Amino acid sequence: MGPRIFSVEEANALIPLAEETFSNLAQVRARLKKIKGKIEVLEMLWGEEIASASNPDHKEYRHYLDEVSQAKSDYEAACKRLADQEIVLKSVEAGLVDFYGVIDRRLVFLCWKRGEEAVEHYHHLEDGFQGRKPIPKEMAR
Repeated sequence: MGPRIFSVEEANALIPLAEETFSNLAQVRARLKKIKGKIEVLEMLWGEEIASASNPDHKEYRHYLDEVSQAKSDYEAACKRLADQEIVLKSVEAGLVDFYGVIDRRLVFLCWKRGEEAVEHYHHLEDGFQGRKPIPKEMAR
């Protein structure tokens, strides 16, 4: 069984899910950055001693490590929501996803980037984002 093939309308119907997912991913990434900064400070202050249970900052350090684990789980869960819909996550940083589609009887990626109102571009599987072309008008929306 091959990949799920989307029409432009079906892909557009999933844009709110993709937007929400990218918003969640941005929040998790910001949280991770903040937590990792706190961990780095403790590691700079104490070095390997921070791992010792007798260290006065050990409990705080473990708390931050647990927060990192939770944030990673949240990140993976957000990515899984896209994968469960068979949306191909191309770049979290760029907010880029693809949906398998068919144009001119050829398997392509219907391409959407965060901030765009609708799926209006496609590219051949081997081309990537730089090869984007407008979806033929008769297929749009």
